[in-house]
Amino acid sequence: MNKKFLSLALSAMMLLTACGGNANESKVDEEANTGEATETAEAPSQEGKSLRLLFDKQGEGTNFDTPWWNRGDIYKVITFRSLFQANPELTEFEPDLLADYTMADDGLTYELNLKDDLKWSDGQDLTGEDVKFSIEGALKGAKVNSIYTGAFSSIKGADAYRDGSADSVEGISVDGNKVTLDMEKSVGNMIPILSQFAILPAHGFEGVDMTEYHTADFWKNPITNGMYKVKEVATDSYIALEPNENYEKEAPKIESVVVNIVPSDAKLNSVLGDQADVFNTKAPTEVQAVNDKENWEGQTVDTLFYYYLVFNQTGNDQRPANEWIKNPKFRQAIYYAIDRDSLSANLFPELAETSTYGVPAKDDANKNTDLDPYAYDPEKAKAILEEIGYTQDQPLEFRYYMADQASVDLYNSIAQNLQDVGIAVNVQKFAGDATQELMELRNYDFALKGLSAFGYEEWYGEYVPQNNNLVRVFGEDVGAKYDPLYQDLLQETDEAKRAEILKDLQEIESGDLSKEVIFMLKNDIFVNTDNVETNGATFTNPWFAADIGFENWELK
Repeated sequence: MNKKFLSLALSAMMLLTACGGNANESKVDEEANTGEATETAEAPSQEGKSLRLLFDKQGEGTNFDTPWWNRGDIYKVITFRSLFQANPELTEFEPDLLADYTMADDGLTYELNLKDDLKWSDGQDLTGEDVKFSIEGALKGAKVNSIYTGAFSSIKGADAYRDGSADSVEGISVDGNKVTLDMEKSVGNMIPILSQFAILPAHGFEGVDMTEYHTADFWKNPITNGMYKVKEVATDSYIALEPNENYEKEAPKIESVVVNIVPSDAKLNSVLGDQADVFNTKAPTEVQAVNDKENWEGQTVDTLFYYYLVFNQTGNDQRPANEWIKNPKFRQAIYYAIDRDSLSANLFPELAETSTYGVPAKDDANKNTDLDPYAYDPEKAKAILEEIGYTQDQPLEFRYYMADQASVDLYNSIAQNLQDVGIAVNVQKFAGDATQELMELRNYDFALKGLSAFGYEEWYGEYVPQNNNLVRVFGEDVGAKYDPLYQDLLQETDEAKRAEILKDLQEIESGDLSKEVIFMLKNDIFVNTDNVETNGATFTNPWFAADIGFENWELK
């Protein structure tokens, strides 16, 4: 039996985090940072003290967010569990809901044996049927991180289930507490992915159309399997948590956790106003503001977080795609026109590292060094624009959703860089939900997006048709260029072969440029030491789930 997952070949799938830097977005990650401070809604006073966490309000009607989209918020980590648990470095994986497991040498069969007597917070048994339900639900769901859909699509019969020609996934079988996965093709990082995938209760979604599972009433009062259960959800206001008496592992010391649901531009105000105990940010002004408070201590976490442009090559039903945006040569001119080194050094000092493709510059083993780094060269940009006969009847529409001052300065600086080579740009913030604006409404020419990736598979998975996210922005023709190599990357465990696949993918990127990396960002995680003692916790990428020793945390 494999009690601990330490295979170098498979952990190589995770070197992304070790060498590159989550978990929203994703996960995939995406977030809107703080800006103008506003009033924070708080839960009613409870008996004793509570640990106070923050969660971004995602439009009117925000309740408990699905962990299948963004796994890493602490409140989701302590309420929902996965089959495996990762260490903070995301390089080692211990069984969590599992008693033990076996994996075939060829990676085509997994036998997953759940612990006996597992319970949901409502007292019902947690069984293999819940695991089957969760994997099948993720294959159908509209709001599911691509790391899950990409991996689970390799299970036998997944395609037939997704297109409706089968009622269940052929390759998932359940015998009591044993779940067997029979794969159509291997997935090199399946166990790391299963360490992130939250198991949800089948009985909590009876009668729910799983394509829209994230809007189900379930999220107004979730049934959990972690160390905490939900005491109350007050829509758009707060989530109250208390210890789950059905949790079989060590009970937490903190008796009450309150998650305040606040607009993104109110989070810093909550910290400075002593309304929060944990805060993470990659915005320099916020880092400085919290550093100035003596009672807050921080850890810098090196995350695989991409800050990048995406180009809308499909338009929408009312607004056809801009023909220049569809031209790869025009996208080359844009890349040459942006002074990324100066933007990195001046706007995100000590947090940003300039990079060009899906493999960060620091990853020597997987970086394709034969490709154009698209270093700042405004004269080259102008020459390309002249070569293609560029003319512009109206400014390009440039959209963003991160609202901290450093990011706003970044957007305006990019617009100025483009203006300097003769490309006029109209810069505006998305008016509504960022995901809907980016991928569904698509009323823009290009946008700046963030992605905290679990691995290179997640970055390249954004291109491919089956993930149905940004493929709506780029078009399926773009996805078809990446898909064969992406499928190879999903399956490969040999480090040398993976490196060759990644270099080939970067070569496609070099000519395509449907996504253009501005730079990679680190993250700072702060704790209010006046109120909380974490007893030596090591934090992880804040978009992914890992063991941060929460059961040892105490309130002062």
